[in-house]
Amino acid sequence: MTLSVAEKSYLYDSLASTPSVRPDGRHQHQFRPIEIYTDFLPSSNGSSRIIASDGSECIVSVKAKVVDHSLDSDLLQVEIDIAGERDDSLITESCTSLFNKVLRSIDTKKLQLTKKYSFKLFIDVLVLSSNSYPVSLISFGIYSALNSTALPKLVSNFDDLEVEELPMFHDYDLVPLEVNAPLVFVLAVVKNNIFIDPAANESEVANNGLIVSWSDGKVIAPIRTIALNETNTKGFNPQLIQQGIKLVDQYAEEIAKALTNL
Repeated sequence: MTLSVAEKSYLYDSLASTPSVRPDGRHQHQFRPIEIYTDFLPSSNGSSRIIASDGSECIVSVKAKVVDHSLDSDLLQVEIDIAGERDDSLITESCTSLFNKVLRSIDTKKLQLTKKYSFKLFIDVLVLSSNSYPVSLISFGIYSALNSTALPKLVSNFDDLEVEELPMFHDYDLVPLEVNAPLVFVLAVVKNNIFIDPAANESEVANNGLIVSWSDGKVIAPIRTIALNETNTKGFNPQLIQQGIKLVDQYAEEIAKALTNL
């Protein structure tokens, strides 16, 4: 979104004021409306499609493969493609790196099948369109896809060290995957105010941005600063990081419940 100098000045003053006024009337902690569809890809173990009110759209697929966890201990792998961006572009690589780190908070013991074998999850993300920084969109998509994931039911013996055998599964029974998936939030810093889920116009005038990760009732690493635009980025008061963490800590639980109850 390209704003004129006058529009930028008016919007910046509105967001920086006390009390602040967002252009769409949202409160500091409110998200834009989203639509989420789950379990719609028949060839995947779990899937989701998320559409934001500004037209941003993301599809996530989760597929499982049986691996020997003594040879491959990395049981979660994320690959992200963003329409219009190269695979080696900064935003694609930074998002892929971020989510591969954040998902390490998941307890991979839930993926263990036997003493030797585990499921490995391949999480493929396709961002079809994005009008603002896509991290929250991707995070909600991954969270919803993992919540809809079902894995084949093991019927063979758990102890396969003494008698070596490959895992055997039920012909049609599936077991829901029960993991505490993390959420990642994007926040915009405008002077001394901070906002969750900045829209494209808010990102264009933001002085800086924060990425805050949350899982299982608490804020977790990594926490990063990001530049949401190329023209208005400045330093900011470090106390705003604490404000951002408190904001996420206060409202993340409600957001997770809303996503879980879809």
